[in-house]
Amino acid sequence: MSINDSRTYRSYLYVPAHKPSVVEKAYASEADAIVLDLEDAVPAERKTDARLQAAAVLASGPPKPTYVRVNPASSPWCRDDVEAIAQPSLVALRLPKCDGPEEIRTVASWLDQAQCPARIQILIESAYGIETAYQLATASARLDRIGVGESDLRADLQVGVDNLTLEYCRARCVVVSRAAGLAAPIQTVYHTLNDLDGLRESTRRAKAMGFVGRFVFHPSQLPVINEVFTPSEAEVRTARGVLDAVASAAGEQTASSVYVLPDGRVIAPPLIANARVTLALAEQLARGSPHPA
Repeated sequence: MSINDSRTYRSYLYVPAHKPSVVEKAYASEADAIVLDLEDAVPAERKTDARLQAAAVLASGPPKPTYVRVNPASSPWCRDDVEAIAQPSLVALRLPKCDGPEEIRTVASWLDQAQCPARIQILIESAYGIETAYQLATASARLDRIGVGESDLRADLQVGVDNLTLEYCRARCVVVSRAAGLAAPIQTVYHTLNDLDGLRESTRRAKAMGFVGRFVFHPSQLPVINEVFTPSEAEVRTARGVLDAVASAAGEQTASSVYVLPDGRVIAPPLIANARVTLALAEQLARGSPHPA
């Protein structure tokens, strides 16, 4: 799957899969997509319940795009998680605490065995993972996105919530994603629930850095995130202008995928890909739904 084909939404709501009433409320929320959590939000004694509940939700044909965060590949639950959720309605599984390419390839092989088309998204949560991010990003053709799990990463790095070290890790995630040809990363959750102003500023900064969309752990955060990641009129005009200009110049191009326009602007594939993502989301929202038809 190329970057142009990757599904992009504004908001992704985490919900503990072992709590059916909470899951039901999540699907009725303003979230564009839902992440059924089998990992951090689920105690060890409820792992089986959570897995069965997630499988049942996927089998029912959920009304919104659905992802599942499984347990780490090193855990005793991961293979059972993957085999239970390997269903056609699964958009992607999220693999946490990912440090090695072999973990990704192993999970990909389980999906292959189940003939499940779902993608894989990984969470890098250690200094070692950040250092070897490009090897992780190129480990499997099933890999859709990489992301940073900031809580565990901060603990490993022994740093606070916002500082230059963490900003470097976020920026590296963006750069590696582009270098590996993956979709742009999605920003991690904002943990201070009652600080909506801080959430807005943090989300705007993430968008400016190259993140698309954000994960949330509470529905009260959704309006802010949806607002920030809804393409503005100016962004839509710019994106449409890029694609219109490329269409006009396409007939004059020869061996290059870089377009030089009459006004001297140079438009390369990454800019074109970003424009397509922006217009696709704007068109989905104009139809009254953030989800592809």
